Amino acid sequence: MKLSEIKGERVFDVVADIIDPVISIAMDKDAAAIFERKPCPEGMTPTEFVLTRVKESLPKLVRSHKGELVTIMASVNDMTPAQYEDGLTFPKLIKDLTDLFTDEEFLGFFA
Repeated sequence: MKLSEIKGERVFDVVADIIDPVISIAMDKDAAAIFERKPCPEGMTPTEFVLTRVKESLPKLVRSHKGELVTIMASVNDMTPAQYEDGLTFPKLIKDLTDLFTDEEFLGFFA
């Protein structure tokens, strides 16, 4: 789910839940690098550019900010962190990370 899909009063709860973990990630320059908006370099396709950036930044983000990512994705998916972790599978993590990294509303926190 993306932030733009959250409606009504729940918006307040999600904002309150994710502020702290988002700030924690944003303060870590290595982890936050994946969210920086950069132009695609000449001679590289957009897909190549995105994959290069993911390869460089995602492992740092995932390894050093697991708790923050769980908190963010649990809140966005209307779950507690424990519920989110209990139902976590590799495909779900990939889908949720993809949703998060392609969510313009979420990326706005890092602009």
